[in-house]
Amino acid sequence: MGFFRNWKHALESNVEQLERGERINLDPLLLDQYPDAVYVLDRELKLIDSNEKLSLLFNGEEERFLQTKSWLTRTESERVCAFHGRALQGETVHYEIKVSVNGKQAHFSVTNTPLYAGRIITGLYGVVKDLTTQTELRENYNRLKVSRTLFERIPGLILVEMNLETGEFYHSPQTGKLLGLTKRQLGEMKREHFRNLIHEDDRGSFAAALEVLLHDPEQFEYETQLRAFNPKAKKYLDLIVKVGVSKDRKAVTWAMFDVTNLTKVEEELTKERSKVKQLCEIVDSVIFERYFDTKRFNFLTPGFSLIFGYTEGQFNTHPDYWQKVVVPDDVPKVNQAREVTLSGKPSTFSYRIFAKGEVKWIEENREPIFSEHGDVVGFRTLVKDITQLKQQQEEIWRLASLDPITNMPNRESITESVYHLTRKRDPFTLFSLSFNRIGEINHTFGYEFGDKWRIATVNQLIRLLPKDALLGHLDADNVLIVLPRRMEDPEVLALGQTLGSLSKYRFRIDVYDLFARVSIGVSRYPEDGEQASELIKHACIAMNRVDKKVGTKLELYSSQMDIESLKRYELLRDMRDALKNKEFYLMYQPKVNAWTGQIVGAEALMRWTHPTWGSISPAEFIPLAEESSLHLELTNWLIEEVCRYVTSLERKVPISINVSAKYLYQEHFERVLEDMLDRFNVPPGYLEVEISETSLLEDAQQITEAFKRLNDLGVPIAFDDFGKGYSSLAYLQAYSAQTIKIDRVFAHNVNQSRKAQGIIRSLLLIAEEFGMNVVVEGVEMMDDLLRLREFGCHVIQGYIFSRPLKTDEFEQALRLGTLPPIEEYVETVQTASRLIHAGITITRLRNQDVAVGTSPIVIMRRGFKTIAFYGSIRLPVDSDITLVLLLDDGHPPFPIQVKRLTELANGLYQYEATYEQTVELEKRLTALESEKPRGFTIQQPRDLVEETE
Repeated sequence: MGFFRNWKHALESNVEQLERGERINLDPLLLDQYPDAVYVLDRELKLIDSNEKLSLLFNGEEERFLQTKSWLTRTESERVCAFHGRALQGETVHYEIKVSVNGKQAHFSVTNTPLYAGRIITGLYGVVKDLTTQTELRENYNRLKVSRTLFERIPGLILVEMNLETGEFYHSPQTGKLLGLTKRQLGEMKREHFRNLIHEDDRGSFAAALEVLLHDPEQFEYETQLRAFNPKAKKYLDLIVKVGVSKDRKAVTWAMFDVTNLTKVEEELTKERSKVKQLCEIVDSVIFERYFDTKRFNFLTPGFSLIFGYTEGQFNTHPDYWQKVVVPDDVPKVNQAREVTLSGKPSTFSYRIFAKGEVKWIEENREPIFSEHGDVVGFRTLVKDITQLKQQQEEIWRLASLDPITNMPNRESITESVYHLTRKRDPFTLFSLSFNRIGEINHTFGYEFGDKWRIATVNQLIRLLPKDALLGHLDADNVLIVLPRRMEDPEVLALGQTLGSLSKYRFRIDVYDLFARVSIGVSRYPEDGEQASELIKHACIAMNRVDKKVGTKLELYSSQMDIESLKRYELLRDMRDALKNKEFYLMYQPKVNAWTGQIVGAEALMRWTHPTWGSISPAEFIPLAEESSLHLELTNWLIEEVCRYVTSLERKVPISINVSAKYLYQEHFERVLEDMLDRFNVPPGYLEVEISETSLLEDAQQITEAFKRLNDLGVPIAFDDFGKGYSSLAYLQAYSAQTIKIDRVFAHNVNQSRKAQGIIRSLLLIAEEFGMNVVVEGVEMMDDLLRLREFGCHVIQGYIFSRPLKTDEFEQALRLGTLPPIEEYVETVQTASRLIHAGITITRLRNQDVAVGTSPIVIMRRGFKTIAFYGSIRLPVDSDITLVLLLDDGHPPFPIQVKRLTELANGLYQYEATYEQTVELEKRLTALESEKPRGFTIQQPRDLVEETE
């Protein structure tokens, strides 16, 4: 039966490599000629073929052998399936299994090797070896070896064996020492030599008894006592001898035990007892026995009264006197130890006693005492004074569990407290609070001053906390507040407002007055996590979000407190599935020559179309992705999509992508770029990586190495949002980037700002000296464009030339080649003299009623059944979400339907919505109008919106 006989066609079907004439790479041995049992499985683990040895090995049950679930436990079956899976992934695996064959336990060794057709694995074959006999022999041998080894190690016991057919002797290692014989004498020992060692008075009876043992088939052993001469010590030894003959009557074994040392052992035992007594006195320990029937204490070592302050008579005169000595709270421990003793088990426990006018800790190591019938009749115990040890342990615990500066629980201790709360499964609330100044203070005033800052802030914080709050230190000047109860949103907000007032508190340290920048994050058990570490992490994540929002001190990890929180929670929940469902897409904003309008490049911008919330900008979902590490998958997807798109363009221009600095901390991040560039045949210069200058981390060596790897790959690097960070010029010197993108904050209204003009001219001059390219972002007005041309800016990226374009729109723009500036572009609402502060909320989401708080808006214009307003949150257009506006007049809200959305450059959104007009509603709106600030510009709506918070 050949190896390619019946199963070759089944394995090679549907394999494209075979159609090109390739063959399966298999062992050329034939199944029948293989010395062991062999079987072949396809990728579905179905049996294709096997040799007769497999059938013989399993008595025709080889099919059952391959069906692991029918003869293995679930755990063993999963283990074997895992080995099959590894083999199907290209690995040769070895493992052993035990199985019952015809009612007998069998032990097999199995090897699985993948079968290849070209480069494709089409199945696997297995080789089975029977290890049953070998295993049994090995186990029996090991048992005998262990038994003999243990037997031979007993002091004063020797073993001598004689082969009756050959006359050869075997003797245990201790034989020579006990009988005073050299190795040579033992090696030359004969039967008569052994007989001559026996005292002549005992020799006859011993020989007669041995003859009876050898010739009487009913006799196999006997025991006697005799004297044997030790020539080295020149004296006779008293030996107890046990003689036995093997079942085949071919060997005799003598087990001899020296009883002459019993007196010496007794003397040594007395010395050891004396040493124990001395040791007990040194280590403040006492050994005593107590029998349950008499209730008497038998003290085996002296010094009990010196250590514990009580006499032996006090305990024996009053059998229950010990109950008055033990601290009442610890009596249950002693009673529990009694139950353990009665069950026949040893125990170690500690408790407190009243001794010498103070409380002492003692430890008992208790062993049960058994009667001849195996009943527990009492106990023997070693009692030790461990008071000093307990005090040391408490001090070590205090040092290990408390922050040494503030003396409050440290991170490990507070995490342990949160863990215990999760075990109780009762709801509780966590506040992560940071004062956000320790880094600056340590750098400016020194670490000793920073310690004083931490003490002062924590002391003031404690005064504001509820009585049931537990406070712990996380790191720096960040603390964790644990409230062992569920706090609803209103209560959270109230406490958050109280704690947030610390931002206005003047902390007096030495001669300096310092203020904190308090930020607070909140998570709740169980909705925000079930593990202690997870809940603390989520509270810290929420706290970090506060830094990205203006006008707030508190953020909840997930809550229906307001629309922003609800939206963020749903986006974070749905993001991973969104990537699988291909809800992300790309838009491209052109980079244009400032004079000619020629398109010289573009920036790829990710967008997300959420089923409920509509189009989501990167400013919303990228920070959420970084919280969950999903940004790594998103960045990989971005690189692949851009490389694919560059390949499809008729006229190719460099495309830049935004990459988080965190992405560069991967060990081999450049391999993704290299693989994608090779896969789509994109020249490296056509893919540019933009790193936000404000996101660069402090690990200069890591970033420098990452930039070098990108430069070695030929991928250019640009500093995005340049000028907003604290170390912009230092970054230019430290890192090898090719382009700087001047942030929009300098380009907007540059024609009217002398400071912005000076900054841009300086950056252009520095870029020229460094040999770097410059791109100016966020240009929107013609006057600004003309001013930038005057300064010598070559490349512009802004709404004055183009908004971000869809893929087909960008391709059309590339075919035209140039984009003219849009002179009439103005991003503001129609002029109006008055405005209204209001709020917006959601009352119905996905056909379900919801109750959330409000987000602030500013109403700028009203028309016939229409209303225009600014907001800081992106709302969906024409969706099934029910939105209502709330006015600050105590009357019910009214519904609106958003019809148009405009994303403004200052981070706000301008909306136009319809509503049902009534005379009463118009009167309400008119009554709430207020004067618009004089000189109102596009930048001011942000301030107006934030004022309402």
